[in-house]
Amino acid sequence: MKKAILIALIIVNSITMMALTFYLMKLPWLASDEKFLIWSTTALNFSNRDQPDSEEFALINTSYDLQLIDRYDEFGFPVGNQAITDRQKLTQLLQAINSGEEKPKYIIIDIHFVDSTSSDDQLVQELRKLENVILSAHINDEGELEKPIFEDINFGISDYLIGSAFDGVYKYQLVYNDTLKLLPLKVHEAISGKQSEKLGPFVKVDSEWTMNNFIMNYRVIQKDIYDLEAGFNPISMGELLYLTDEDIQKFTADKIVVIGDFFENDMHETVLEITAGPLILLNALMTIQQGDTIVNIWFFLLIITAYALLSYLVFVEGDMIENYIKKLPGKKLTKYLAGFASYFIMLTILSLMTYWMFNIHLNVFFIAIAFYLMDRFAGLILYKST
Repeated sequence: MKKAILIALIIVNSITMMALTFYLMKLPWLASDEKFLIWSTTALNFSNRDQPDSEEFALINTSYDLQLIDRYDEFGFPVGNQAITDRQKLTQLLQAINSGEEKPKYIIIDIHFVDSTSSDDQLVQELRKLENVILSAHINDEGELEKPIFEDINFGISDYLIGSAFDGVYKYQLVYNDTLKLLPLKVHEAISGKQSEKLGPFVKVDSEWTMNNFIMNYRVIQKDIYDLEAGFNPISMGELLYLTDEDIQKFTADKIVVIGDFFENDMHETVLEITAGPLILLNALMTIQQGDTIVNIWFFLLIITAYALLSYLVFVEGDMIENYIKKLPGKKLTKYLAGFASYFIMLTILSLMTYWMFNIHLNVFFIAIAFYLMDRFAGLILYKST
């Protein structure tokens, strides 16, 4: 093969695989082999984590503070009752916070406000008094945004939009449909004073670039909120209201307050364990604040260099790993797939490097398939024709 043609093929294939890499990051699912790789590296990193200071947060659980309201069918006729978070208690809690001089740094209310109650007028009055508060919004089954009924109150999407498909929350994203910012990103903007915008597969936060779609490094997991020594134990809203207003204000002053269901009806499978929705939001916020997925020129140089090397192996005979695998005893199918195994091994090493250097996982299984298929196609076209 002429040198100029070989160089052109390597460049085109490397760029194509780079585009495929960012496309795969947007997808909600992972291959089983990828799950083990991601779980093992995430678990190892978690075991060596620097746990955040619990004094910076106040977690308030609403699992056991419920009220019954009417449920209506699609035609507006009552068909029974449904349980929602007790909004009268929530109003009392916000009244206690608003009556103090020291306010929370920020209040995240991860509650789905889609039905009206008799307590709403008082509740919205208290919400309007708060400068730093955000409510949860959701995307319905038709892909439409369901805003909270309190339209003049700040809100952000709290769905795990690229992690809700199939079997768990493995990936997270910051901006939905190029314009709708998820709740953790909006909170980070408010606290830090930085602005963000989505540009292709990336989000520019102030002067830094981060992936829009990523797998989080969890700093606080469900097990931590059961551990009294960890200090992240959520206090039930009803129990908190037994305290004086001064004690409530002291508990929430200058903290990021997260109000939501931490134990019952908002649980999701994550890369490490079953975790409450509000806790996932908090981890996503800490991921952004700590700059876990910030990328720079070195990330792109590492990827493009690795893909150029793999593309060279695609178009030139002499893959030492493949030749070694073929020599191992085994069935014909194993030897036939030796090429895929060699690409998978090398991409696994690359994913480990991108994770430890940039906290970014790659979808190595599907990229390995792409390289292998291109290898087979190149072998069929380029070498059988000579």
